[in-house]
Amino acid sequence: MPWLRLPLASLLAVALIGPAAAAELPPERPTTPYRAKVRHRHVLVKPDGDRSGADTLVIRVAGPLLYQASQQLGAKTVIVDTRSRQILEFDPDDARKVAARLPQNDAPIPYVDGRAAIVAIDPAWGEPRIAGADRVARRACTVLEFGDPEADGARACVSKEGVVLRLRLVWPGYERAFEVLDFAPGPQGGKWFRPPRGFAIVDG
Repeated sequence: MPWLRLPLASLLAVALIGPAAAAELPPERPTTPYRAKVRHRHVLVKPDGDRSGADTLVIRVAGPLLYQASQQLGAKTVIVDTRSRQILEFDPDDARKVAARLPQNDAPIPYVDGRAAIVAIDPAWGEPRIAGADRVARRACTVLEFGDPEADGARACVSKEGVVLRLRLVWPGYERAFEVLDFAPGPQGGKWFRPPRGFAIVDG
């Protein structure tokens, strides 16, 4: 093989290419707290016709904590603690001032766990492959592909901070996607991760 004829110094340089390329992968999980405005959509293919939906959310992430507020009229605000695996759900305008405490299901959350959550969604997809670069919400991100992103897999764009800025998940007959419209890294106040003042927490 031609590379066997390379001098030792060149062989050492070639040997270093592997680890350097691996280092190009963004962090597995977000390395910064952040606030984002996110557009969601889903499509479910059924014999009687496709069913789709969309929503715009404001999210805040700080370590294992997620705050999520929908912009749909009447939708509830959700606070997730992935460490204790508990969810608080409430309507900020509820005259009763009650927040329901619920168990978190096993679904991985890419907002909180980054590309590690995508791997956990379906381990059969394997580890991500770098497929280029792009910009989302005016921020550079690395395009990653998992499995077959057109038929049974995912394609994501992940920032240098490990935040998933865009994601499209595809299974036979079903598709989910989101894209960050506005992104602001930085500390998030603790008030976002508890119900409003005066709310009682009850088991739901």
